[in-house]
Amino acid sequence: MEKEVLEVVLKRLAKESEVASIIDLEAIPALPKGENYTSTILRVTLKVVLGNGRLAKKSFIMKQILTGGESGDWFKEINVAKAESHVYSVIHKQMTYLMEEFDDTDETLWCNFIHYDPQSSSIVLEDLKVKGYSLVPRQKSLDLDHAILALRGLGRYHGMAKVLEERGIICKDDYKPNSLLNDLKIMRCFLHAGILNTSKVMLQCWGPNWEEIGKKLMIRFEDFYEKYRNLGQYEESEFTVLNHGDCWSNNMMFKYDFQKRPIAVKFLDYQFPNYNSSCVDVTNFMYFGMQPAIRRENYEFLLRTYHDSLIRSLDKFGFTGKRPTLEDISNSMKRLELFGLSIFVTGYAGLISKSTKAFDVEKLLETDGKEGFDEEILKEPGITEKMGPDIIDLVEKYFTNL
Repeated sequence: MEKEVLEVVLKRLAKESEVASIIDLEAIPALPKGENYTSTILRVTLKVVLGNGRLAKKSFIMKQILTGGESGDWFKEINVAKAESHVYSVIHKQMTYLMEEFDDTDETLWCNFIHYDPQSSSIVLEDLKVKGYSLVPRQKSLDLDHAILALRGLGRYHGMAKVLEERGIICKDDYKPNSLLNDLKIMRCFLHAGILNTSKVMLQCWGPNWEEIGKKLMIRFEDFYEKYRNLGQYEESEFTVLNHGDCWSNNMMFKYDFQKRPIAVKFLDYQFPNYNSSCVDVTNFMYFGMQPAIRRENYEFLLRTYHDSLIRSLDKFGFTGKRPTLEDISNSMKRLELFGLSIFVTGYAGLISKSTKAFDVEKLLETDGKEGFDEEILKEPGITEKMGPDIIDLVEKYFTNL
């Protein structure tokens, strides 16, 4: 077949599947209340006419960043919608080209980007639900099989990001610092306030066995800040990359085989990209995305899983720089342990709670963290067993002498 004939055939085929007109539109919330704190997320279903005249349904996700109140001012200040659209439209596009260049036939780790409207701070994305992907209910957190798949995906993503950095496509100076590691107000309103809230409930409700730990957890902000403030500053020897920035279970969707085993993962919500040690993402995920008992029992295995995927990705895509050893990754994780334990003690109870009001972001910002945490989530059955070992770890390693 001559190329001119094939060209006509392909153009006709593309036109047949294009949307010619929209007949009807319906928009409904894509997530239940309390599942997202930064944006309104809608599932937009369209009834359309295609280029070949056939009626069809199309489904998309529309995210509109919250812009009201003090939290909205903060989201506007760091411009999360623009940041996310840049990752989708520039970084992910280049990662797709990289996959094509090296004949990588695996699925991408992100959904397709469709449109960004700066006027309304809205982003339109592919609807992964219609592709067979689904969220793990946040109350369950991720088990070992899901965690392995997520860490493999994260290692692959970081590997591609490092190659793009080597090629000059990613520049570390283009990205804002991680707020949880560098923003004084966020440290005070969320992390320190969350630790104090946990201490308060422990002393009131967890019983006499927790009294000593609860008192030691009642740390002054100045003392907490002194130990925490340098965590955002990575060392020269660390392996650094463009981080996802908000890597936890609600920002991942999984596809399953016929036996309900997870076989593919897609990462969501690239609103807080930042450049730092790759272990910032790994720490965020391991302490805030998976079941704590699974993390504690399989910690070294999970680090090896991530490291192996990272090295495979660097090798596959032709990275020429220095590769981190497993010991390098372990040392970075050790340096960031206080970060992991702090976000865990502050937020894990809210993550797994049935409550849809675990955190009132607006009130936390308005009151410097004095109000805004739902204390009831730390009184739910089983919470002591899930959180206790890590709380003890935090106190014994970092707060004992305070």
